[in-house]
Amino acid sequence: MVQIKAKGAEPSSTKRNVRPRTPSRGASVIRYAALVDAVEALLQDESPEDVGLYQIAQRAGVPPASVYHFFPTKEAAFLALAQRYLEGFARLTCEPIPAENLTSWMALTAWDLRLGVTFYNTHPPASKLFLGGFGGLETRQADREYVEAAARNAHQRLGRLFHVPFLRDPQKKFHINIQIVDAVLSMSYVSHGKVTDDYRDEALSVSIAYCRTFLPERLELRTEVQEAIDGGEAMISIPDLADA
Repeated sequence: MVQIKAKGAEPSSTKRNVRPRTPSRGASVIRYAALVDAVEALLQDESPEDVGLYQIAQRAGVPPASVYHFFPTKEAAFLALAQRYLEGFARLTCEPIPAENLTSWMALTAWDLRLGVTFYNTHPPASKLFLGGFGGLETRQADREYVEAAARNAHQRLGRLFHVPFLRDPQKKFHINIQIVDAVLSMSYVSHGKVTDDYRDEALSVSIAYCRTFLPERLELRTEVQEAIDGGEAMISIPDLADA
């Protein structure tokens, strides 16, 4: 997942509680989802700077008071949408992997990057919030927390597929790798408004180059993974694998 690029640190004295009021049941859940849908629709074509709570209310066809109930500020609305996207990024890591993308950890890296870039390019608001850094302070914090967890999960996921040697402070290493990829994808968004194939390939190159500083060129597949591939399985589902 890509790390949000801050336009500049917000002074601590200006921090406000801008987290959305997330409902847990009933009609409020449906109303909340509809408001997040409205935020997403607005950000398809509008700059985050031009979107406010009144525009969200208009788009959703509800009184402004309904928006204020869930989103005390527009940054809270952006955070609600960002949380939806972060859940989407997390689901990508659980997607079955084509067997041909498990010939090496480099092939797996390329597959993961293609999934992430496709998600960004099919969800332009996600690019604006994360790659463009328009989500606000709370969204940046949510993304930082996600990346920390993603770094830990990336190491564990790799270990479910391959025999990974001992790594000192693996979470730090995978965190750095994510940040490297983020930087390249953000450059693409700033220059082109999307992630181009050229920048995706550049991100892959620098990611593999960095990972080669701590991963050997060849990792052996775990027995259950190799057996599944040898048995003709075209897609390997990570949740079905034995614990590493």
